[in-house]
Order: sequence, then structure tokens, then C-alpha cells
Amino acid sequence: MKRSFLVAAVALVATMTFPIAYAAACKPQQRDFASLRRATARFHDVDKAIASGRVDLHLCVDMMGQHYANPETFGDGHLDPNDPEAMVYADDGHGHLRLVAVEWVSTTPGRVMNVPLHYNPSVELYVLHAWIWAPNPDGVFADMNPRIGDCPRAA
Repeated sequence: MKRSFLVAAVALVATMTFPIAYAAACKPQQRDFASLRRATARFHDVDKAIASGRVDLHLCVDMMGQHYANPETFGDGHLDPNDPEAMVYADDGHGHLRLVAVEWVSTTPGRVMNVPLHYNPSVELYVLHAWIWAPNPDGVFADMNPRIGDCPRAA
């Protein structure tokens, strides 16, 4: 009886403290997201992304969007949490681009916000998306976002 009571008490304490520990662990990342949103808000205007040195890569991926990036920074070995190499835009359905995500890109492995970039063999680069401007049911760091449509097709 004492053993089952002890097991139940430990389970109860663990159940009660897990949400608190989880919330505490997420707070730094939430602060990081707020800082990242402030730093990239100006890029809702694609012309400001271009003025920052990013160019249209003519790389549109279904369930992701159109990429504007500065390829010269891919190999510089520097991953700035508040200055991602790429801005990702999706068509709003009316022929206008809207900022939906940011992306860190590198020729070597690295981490941002304590999350590792992963190797994408189709572009031969290490990448990490953050869906900070469009909710993603698959997670903020997922590559694809099912809420983002297909790329416009040339007629």
C-alpha cells in the first residue's frame, strides 16, 4: 500500500510540475520569436527585402513559397537569430506576396534558437524555417506548411 501511494504521489507531482517546467523552457524561445518578429517586420514589404540585399531566388516551393535571400551570406558561417538569410513569401491569392516565414541558410551545420539546421539535399544547403508570420499546424520549425498553397504556375 505504501509503495502504490508513493508511486501515485510521484506521478501526481510530475503531472503538476511538467506544465510549469515546459512553460519555463519555452519562455526563452517565445522571447526569441518576439525579437525575430520585430527584426523582420519591415520585410512584409518585399521591396525592403530587396533593399537589404536579398534577391528573388526564383525558388518557389509548394506549401512553402517564394524565397528571397542573399546567397553571399550562405557560406559566411554566421547565423544571426534576428537576421535570417531568407524571407519566404506566399501568394495571397490576388497576385501579391505576403511574408509567411523566415529561413536560415548555411553551407555548414549550425543552430539557431538552439534548433539545428538540417541538410536539404535538393539545394545542398543546411536550412531551418521559422513560420513566424503564418501559423503552421506542423510546427513553427517545419519545412512545409500545409496552409500555404501551391506556387503560381506560368500560363
